[in-house]
Amino acid sequence: MFDFPVQHAEASFAPDAANLRSTMLSNAIFDPAVRPNKTVLVVAGFSLLTINSVDNLQHSLTVTGWFTLVSLGFYSIYNLQLADIGVINDDNLQLTVTHTGDVLWEPPGLYTTHCEIDVTYYPFDRQKCIIELTSWSMTKDQLELDLASDDIDTEDLRTNGEWIIVSTSVKDRYLLDTKPDGTVVTSSQLDFILVLERRPAFYAINFIVPIILSSFLSCVVFLVPIQAGEKVSYILTMILAIAVLLTLIADSLQHTSLTASVLGNNVVLCALITVLLLNIFHNKEKVGPTSSFYKLTTVVATIIRFQGRKRISKKGKGNAGNKVCPNGTLPLKNLNNEVEQYDELDGQPIEMSISVDNGGKQVYTWAELANIWDRFCFWVFIIFTSVCTLSFLVALAVGGRKDFAST
Repeated sequence: MFDFPVQHAEASFAPDAANLRSTMLSNAIFDPAVRPNKTVLVVAGFSLLTINSVDNLQHSLTVTGWFTLVSLGFYSIYNLQLADIGVINDDNLQLTVTHTGDVLWEPPGLYTTHCEIDVTYYPFDRQKCIIELTSWSMTKDQLELDLASDDIDTEDLRTNGEWIIVSTSVKDRYLLDTKPDGTVVTSSQLDFILVLERRPAFYAINFIVPIILSSFLSCVVFLVPIQAGEKVSYILTMILAIAVLLTLIADSLQHTSLTASVLGNNVVLCALITVLLLNIFHNKEKVGPTSSFYKLTTVVATIIRFQGRKRISKKGKGNAGNKVCPNGTLPLKNLNNEVEQYDELDGQPIEMSISVDNGGKQVYTWAELANIWDRFCFWVFIIFTSVCTLSFLVALAVGGRKDFAST
């Protein structure tokens, strides 16, 4: 023989259901064919199961969940049998009617709603999406919606790989609709608000890091020796690589944009300067030491401490063939016993000469002017790229967090 403890529980039995049907349907108290003249109060809540997708292109949010609608009072049976509340209705869904006359309706579904996407701080952005629950045909005098909770129920929420929920809230308000005759119809509405934050790890690995590397590699074009003849091909390769990256990013964003890519402008500017430096390098004319460009170049050379090309030679007829390069090899004989120059980096002889003016000041050739500006542009673009990259990353991270801080 077993002894089980019994706790008090409130329940409804067959006699209660029979009394309810007898009171509401058999007697003249309630006619299901006539809408009640009292305002029906419906308490609504939403339980979120999964975040299916947030479409940047279509500006839409798709979630899976269910609404919990409780209509209070005896007259609610009529209302929920014919009501048009909800995002999706299913005639096959069963209603639960308690012995007190309250009606419980929990319609599950896959809900797709409009969500305005702001990609200003992409991919460190936050989005605010709203699921609106209202009645299309009943005014607030016929149907009043009240919130069951101040938040969305996320107890059964499944983890999403792209988005995390920062906060949820529920607000009630009235929807105003002006008819053609000027009549204003007021309906009750509930807004279920989701604040979502994008997980940036995927975008950082696949987009941000490659773009930053490409940006810095585009500055390396100024370190490629002009004599090698690979400067233009190198920068064109970088333009192609960055164009592919920007295309991949554009495919994941909306196709309307009012801003140009700073990275793309930077690479194009590098290409234009590269072509300009090549033209300067291959210029065979003499540059006057009194020109403004020459004076500016002299200042730049002082800033970057450009040493120019070192001349290593021994003069004299007997020593014409004994000139030694910095790398220890013997160059070809200079029959005219002229001064030969060697690159201070690779030790290779180059066809240029360094002369001095009457005041004893060194006069740069066009090739050296090109090398000076090459070195100068490298440091300028490296500093510019570093500052811009750091500024943009900080702005994205901080700005994306501030958007809905007060929500």
